Amino acid sequence: MSRRPDGFDDLLAPLDPVRRTDVEQLDAAIRDLAPDLAASISGGMIGYGRCRYTYATGRSGESASLAVAARAAGISVYVCFAQVERWADRLPQANCGKGCIRLKRAADLDPTVLAEIVAWAQTTNGKHLDWTGLPQRDGAAPKVSPA
Repeated sequence: MSRRPDGFDDLLAPLDPVRRTDVEQLDAAIRDLAPDLAASISGGMIGYGRCRYTYATGRSGESASLAVAARAAGISVYVCFAQVERWADRLPQANCGKGCIRLKRAADLDPTVLAEIVAWAQTTNGKHLDWTGLPQRDGAAPKVSPA
């Protein structure tokens, strides 16, 4: 398993022991499934992998391919540029929003679904997703190229 990123312990320090254990277990599972997704700490989240994006509007930036954040009500898993609703029926204890899966406990995330989520993150890792000139709001798939 890869080394924890700088700031990992500081990020988890204020959490209650149960939430901390959940985040640590989720982090370990993600790293086991995809050791090639470099972990980092940014914006109060643990990010895995990196990708660049350009929206149809021309706005561009860089993001983690996958991120985990401890929130007041539980744990949020952000799946960059994925429509997480595809997993909703297999996550009855979760609340799926646009690009985000909200969990009360790490155990609420089925290991098979986690493996699919991590596999998705690996497809965007190191890539540039470009919607320039495409109807992004209508669900158009981006042009994908090396970042």
